[in-house]
Amino acid sequence: MNHSSQLPAKYNPLYDPATDNVPIAADTQTMLNTPLADSSGFDPQDEAFVKDVIAKFDSGLINRHSPSSLINPQMYENLEQAQKGKADQNAFNILARLREIYDLWKLNPVPTFQLTNQIHAIRLTKERLEEELGDIYIV
Repeated sequence: MNHSSQLPAKYNPLYDPATDNVPIAADTQTMLNTPLADSSGFDPQDEAFVKDVIAKFDSGLINRHSPSSLINPQMYENLEQAQKGKADQNAFNILARLREIYDLWKLNPVPTFQLTNQIHAIRLTKERLEEELGDIYIV
């Protein structure tokens, strides 16, 4: 008897080997891949933020693969070295999240729970950093 085939059932009493790796119908997969719409819409500040970000990506002002493109050079040059390091590290993280937001927006430009949560979180992160470092980012 093959004991490895019994392992999933041992750890998950709901495991059914008959349904393991069964193809999922295309319409079901489409439904599962579609983010849930947020009927409450965007917060006005979040909506203004995302539209600004999208416009800056589309115009090329923000380079998808260059965190330094988020940095406001006039403010950056006045920072101390430790503050520059913090601004650089956070620019990397912010750009990664902004790319996710941009891709979600281009996929479907409507408020979804995933999109509104990401926009709000990154906007608040940016604002918190700018309270400490000044208007360091161009978004």
